[in-house]
Amino acid sequence: MRTLLTSTTIGYPFLMSAGIALGRPRLVAVLLGVALLVPGALAWRSGYRSAALWRLADAGVAMAFLAVAAIVNRGNVFRLGPALANVAMLFSFGRTLVWGPSIVEMIARVRHGGELPPGAVSYCRRLTLLWCVFFALNAGFITWLAFYATLAWWTIYTGVLAYLLAGALFMGELLYRRRYFASAAG
Repeated sequence: MRTLLTSTTIGYPFLMSAGIALGRPRLVAVLLGVALLVPGALAWRSGYRSAALWRLADAGVAMAFLAVAAIVNRGNVFRLGPALANVAMLFSFGRTLVWGPSIVEMIARVRHGGELPPGAVSYCRRLTLLWCVFFALNAGFITWLAFYATLAWWTIYTGVLAYLLAGALFMGELLYRRRYFASAAG
């Protein structure tokens, strides 16, 4: 199930690019919508009701976007999908800044056995804020690409470069965190 969701998410720019280039973005939207429903339906059938509800809710939001894009049937509207995914991540991370603990703190507590060195909570909040800035800028740039760049540039950025940027931020933070936590603990 997770593989299907991951491949659908990562493959979206390439699938949609092919659909737009072939003049069939609606067909790709329908196929993606079905692919999004499968994990939720399988989870529901397996008895994992709460997980299924969240997956089906996520799929419902994505399918609503795909339905609107299919009705409008303009390539640049279909190209807004990755921007909306970044907005969803922005809200997910930002919500934890408001109601706490921050998402990075939750992850850090799992990785470090629940205990964090002094100052780590504020560090985690700042890092969560940095991710929020990343998601906001990425969503804005993808939106700009959707309306003003070529399909090729949109595909390259959303299918490769955006993932490389997120990976670089993650790896840089991981290296810094190891050093930060080691010096804070010692």
